Amino acid sequence: MTENVSIIDSGKTFTTLVFYTEFLQKLSVFYKQNPFEEIKFKLFQNGDEDIYNSQYRIDPISIPLLLSIFEQLSKFHKKPLDLLLYNNKATIEALQFLFRSGFFKNAGNYKDLTFSSKNILSFDDRYLGAFSDQQIRKDHIVRSYGKEDLNFNFKTVSYHEEILLRDQILSIVSYKVREHYAELLFDNEYTLNSYNLYIDILSELITNGILHSGSTTYSMMFVDRYKSKFSISDNGIGLKKSLDNKTSDNFYYKKGDFRSSVKVKSTLFNPLFVDNLIDIFETLYYSSLKERRGLFDLMLNVVLTSNGYFRLHTDNCQIIISNRIFKYLDKLYECREHIFESHNAYELKRIESKEHQEILTIQSENIKSMFNSLLERTIEYYSEESKYSAIRFFNVKFKGVHIEVEIPNI
Repeated sequence: MTENVSIIDSGKTFTTLVFYTEFLQKLSVFYKQNPFEEIKFKLFQNGDEDIYNSQYRIDPISIPLLLSIFEQLSKFHKKPLDLLLYNNKATIEALQFLFRSGFFKNAGNYKDLTFSSKNILSFDDRYLGAFSDQQIRKDHIVRSYGKEDLNFNFKTVSYHEEILLRDQILSIVSYKVREHYAELLFDNEYTLNSYNLYIDILSELITNGILHSGSTTYSMMFVDRYKSKFSISDNGIGLKKSLDNKTSDNFYYKKGDFRSSVKVKSTLFNPLFVDNLIDIFETLYYSSLKERRGLFDLMLNVVLTSNGYFRLHTDNCQIIISNRIFKYLDKLYECREHIFESHNAYELKRIESKEHQEILTIQSENIKSMFNSLLERTIEYYSEESKYSAIRFFNVKFKGVHIEVEIPNI
């Protein structure tokens, strides 16, 4: 009988890095060894054995990643995945947190107006009890956003109809984001000072996930005495296909615009890894040209304004952006503000179309050049010691996109 795959191992906090480097490796090994078997999980490594020497912890912002991978695998197996639970002295704190954060209600098969249960995990919920009276903060809950949660017809529509549909979805998502994350944003002076900007950006990113990823978008925000952390994850089509699906209806971006300008050649890495890395830079480049605040603006605001960390993962690659590259980000910020102001001025009919195009043509070339310099530096200073590197490459691919943010408390 095949052994169940453990999720949280004893003595090691389950973080997003553990997810990429160890948990995905476990999954890869399982499917290589058991290509025709259905995978089964146990939440805690030692279960009911060795309970007095075991200890289990999970980083809250790894929960969206877990839900994303379970959704992906349940689609593959065409049924909910079996998950063994254990409620004992060693497991109860982690089990309690997962229960109260909404993990089980999102993953299970519940009829609850508060959660949109996905029925991706099958477990015995009789283990979910005998918890202490200590409550977690009511806002520390994992949220899910999917097409099935919205009353819209998502059939193929024209470009103009898609814009109208997108605006409708964005208005609903903005309301939900404000309701879900307002109090947590108020608790950090950095995020409080940019409150409306964060609401706009998070709403934009979740709306993009709903419309384009082809999967559920999961998110969670967590605030403690040291930092605010935020995570958005989906297991959808990924950055490469999303870029391929971009239309050419706007004049300021053409498919592969940044990729075709890349001059950096490196034989240090697997070509697939470099390809993933360029996809990330292409996505950030595209985002820097848009008329809406989005992914690029989140990166700049987190790092420049809030002295935090921004991480973006797709397929086999992750980039980590911090103020160690301040000089590049500061120049990128200046160009971005010129572009955004030009979009607004054109929308308000303060400038003509010709002037608008001239400004964006100049600034887009400036940003493209800066991104090339940043890409070159990122590769040049790559370190296999992931703690110090601005990029990480993983041997096992995680389908979709994961955005992760850390902002220190003042």
